[in-house]
Amino acid sequence: MYVKNIPLEERALVLQGGGSLGAYEVGAFKAAYSFLKYRDAEMKHKDRQIFDIVAGTSIGAINAAILVSHVVENKTWEGSSEKLEEFWNYISTESMSDKFSGPMMQWWNYWRQFFQGAATSEAARRYYSAMEFSIWGVPKVFSSPHTTPDTKFFDLSNRWYRYSNKFLKDSLERFAKFPIATSHVDNQPRLLLTAVDVLDGKPVVFDSYAKKDGTRKSEYGSYIMNKNTGYTDDEYDEDDGIGFEHVIRYPKGITADHVLASAAVPVSYDYVQLDAESYNFKTKNYEQKTRYFWDGGLLANTPLAQLIILHRQFWYKVKGLKESVPKLGVLLINLHPSHIDEIPWDFDGVLNRNIDITFADKSERDQNVLLVFADAIGLSKKLIDIAKSHGVKQSVIDDLLDTLPESHGKLHGLESMKYRNMVEGQFNIGEVIRIERKHSENETSKKIFDFSSNTIKQLIENGYDDVVNYIDTRFGHQYLKAAGLQEKKQS
Repeated sequence: MYVKNIPLEERALVLQGGGSLGAYEVGAFKAAYSFLKYRDAEMKHKDRQIFDIVAGTSIGAINAAILVSHVVENKTWEGSSEKLEEFWNYISTESMSDKFSGPMMQWWNYWRQFFQGAATSEAARRYYSAMEFSIWGVPKVFSSPHTTPDTKFFDLSNRWYRYSNKFLKDSLERFAKFPIATSHVDNQPRLLLTAVDVLDGKPVVFDSYAKKDGTRKSEYGSYIMNKNTGYTDDEYDEDDGIGFEHVIRYPKGITADHVLASAAVPVSYDYVQLDAESYNFKTKNYEQKTRYFWDGGLLANTPLAQLIILHRQFWYKVKGLKESVPKLGVLLINLHPSHIDEIPWDFDGVLNRNIDITFADKSERDQNVLLVFADAIGLSKKLIDIAKSHGVKQSVIDDLLDTLPESHGKLHGLESMKYRNMVEGQFNIGEVIRIERKHSENETSKKIFDFSSNTIKQLIENGYDDVVNYIDTRFGHQYLKAAGLQEKKQS
């Protein structure tokens, strides 16, 4: 099938979750935007999207929604980094430790010389800022927690402390216009957000692009293979499948509630509820149901695999592209360091390291699996060409391609595919650039709660500097000046 306007490559931005650490993504995006804008102008790609796809989880979903909303509303990426930084300046709050940072740090540094192993004064400022916010809340992000007493075991110490997401929703809607519905035809970026269904324990992706049938929806859970039983391979048609067990429809686009579902951190926040349709296996019909969602970071804090698969599905299923899909280049921003230099020796350090390892980027394995799968598809195509050159009839090849593989009926959460569906629309994964926030001696385990003005400012600068350093190392110093990027500030 001939498909118009097929790009040679699409660029994607992947944003991790990590609470207040999301400010790091602001600086990283700001530097990347300036560089890509310069490079596209240099290559005379004036109509090139800065990013064709923006995928995010949790705070990354919030950042992603603000960016895509800005592009849709203004029909340009100009001003997007400023918009994102404005949001973070708006939600950051001066803590008591910020107000008295000078005297506090002097006092702390004096006593630190007498206590071996004491934290740095900057770490202390961050720790007590985060402690303050976790108790009293952040005015434009979350309220002070309300408690639910234990009526199960009657244990007075067993209380559920939860924050309200109302403040965050108000702030988000102030900087992003909902609903967000985008289209490739209109040269708009695609927005992908991940969440987790609490009851099913499965990842869910909200997509601003329409499916093949023209509707915007998320489908997940078990795939219901056929309307009846007893199908043979020859009788099976993919259109006979009923569909996935759960369907969430959002015909007008992604809403603020979908973003908040991606950012509903357990147990700090309550469930986010969304209307859905769930298949009743007894009545053989879909029924209206309320589904409950938690933070996407539980299963896909780095949604690279979801991004690659949905990129392929769009070009193969929606656009009908039978050959290799456009190459996908990715800039991935990691908020949780995968590497540290020293073993943590105290409780806070151990807890902090546990958090980072839990939510760190683990997408390299997914990337490698999909690369191997792409190579297998490429080999299959070469073998088909060899078979044709040796006189094998096209009808024989077609019969093989229209056969169901042995995995038919055994794939959980996936549509059953014929060999043809597996060979066509080959994955085409380009370079994946990973920018990772570095661990520092000023880290604390409560870092995701630290929305203090000083910390947010530092995180933005850190993200900016790390991308600038990457550009300087890879492309040379001359590109920094040409792209209007400032010198790296970090030591």
